[in-house]
Amino acid sequence: MIRFTVDESGFWKVKKFIENHNHDLPRPEDRHLLRSCRNVCDEKAYVLKSMREARIRTIDAFSFLADEVGGVENIGFTRRDAYNFIQKIKRAKIEFGDTNTLIELFKEHQLNDNMFVWDVQKDEFDRLLFFG
Repeated sequence: MIRFTVDESGFWKVKKFIENHNHDLPRPEDRHLLRSCRNVCDEKAYVLKSMREARIRTIDAFSFLADEVGGVENIGFTRRDAYNFIQKIKRAKIEFGDTNTLIELFKEHQLNDNMFVWDVQKDEFDRLLFFG
C-alpha cells in the first residue's frame, strides 16, 4: 500500500508505504469489474431504459449492449449495475396513485381482519410521510 501527497511545488512525495499490504494489480481483462471503472453512461442508460419500457428483460437488454460493444468486458458496467439502474428508475416512478391504492388495500384488509392495524401520516401536500 502506498499513499502520495503533492506539495506546494507540485512534487509528489510518498506519505505512507506498507510493504506487506500489497496485492497483485488486477489483470487487464478484469478491469471492467473494478468499481472505479464502472459507469452506466447516458447512452447506455437510455438503451436500458428504453428496452425496459418496451418490456424487454434487463438481462436481455444487458446482453444486447454487451453484444454491441464486443463483450461484457467492454460495456463499462456489470450486469448487477444494470439491474440496480433499472431498480432505481422503478423506485422513482412511485406516484401519487400508487399510495392511494395501497391505502385502499389496507382499508379493505382491515375490514376483513380486525387484528390488522395500520396508520399513515401525510404532509401539507397530502403526500405520505416515511420515517426511518
